[in-house]
Amino acid sequence: MNPLTKIARGERVTIIAIAFIAAIALVLAVGGFFMVRTFLTNMESGTAASKASADSHGGMSGETSSGEASQAPYTESQPEAAAPTPEATASTMPPCEDGTSAPDGTCLHPASVQWLDDLLPDPSAVNRKDPDAVCSAYVITNQTWDASRDVTNAFASIRASVYETPDLQRMHTPTPELERGQGEFLPLVPNRSHTTVTIESIGVEGRESLKREGDQWVRLVSFTRSYADGSHEPVHELVFLTLIQQEDGIWAVANADWH
Repeated sequence: MNPLTKIARGERVTIIAIAFIAAIALVLAVGGFFMVRTFLTNMESGTAASKASADSHGGMSGETSSGEASQAPYTESQPEAAAPTPEATASTMPPCEDGTSAPDGTCLHPASVQWLDDLLPDPSAVNRKDPDAVCSAYVITNQTWDASRDVTNAFASIRASVYETPDLQRMHTPTPELERGQGEFLPLVPNRSHTTVTIESIGVEGRESLKREGDQWVRLVSFTRSYADGSHEPVHELVFLTLIQQEDGIWAVANADWH
């Protein structure tokens, strides 16, 4: 075989091989195309089915919720009660609920007894460690009567108890409006007037010397009680006072002997 024939035969073999490979490639390409198309079609079908199923379930749930809501009884919302403040819950009871509180905090009983701020010395301002100051304030408070606010002079004696020892305080009547023997008080009633008191002297048996026995202070007080409306002549009186010094150093009246 001549060389030209060999070359021609080799070229034909090469062409055939190339054609065969191209045919295989074409078959694979066509097959791959259809496989991809089928896969995509299946995916789209699955997605559509899932969406339809979800919509179906969603619609059923919505209908069920609506049905349940329509069956639930209507309840009108009530406003929440405001929580009470500490100020509102705090006790509003006065410190002397069944009596009258004097300026120094002493509770006077009964509640019908009123403190006479316009006529009496302020017990919270009196020097309780000065026995003579206590004597003076005590007598003025005891002998100042006001028919516009008092029913008897026993009201004044209860007011004066702010200067007394606890034992003497307990001896006052619980019904001062029922006290008798009001001959010197009655002249004040028609004009609803009041008395005023002037301290003349404080000493021992008319002398200015002092007398002290242990923790007791014995004093004689001379005073004048006048009637503001002139319905009675001024009255001059004496009172023997025994004061006892308390544990806190203040002096309190333990006994009063009026003359």
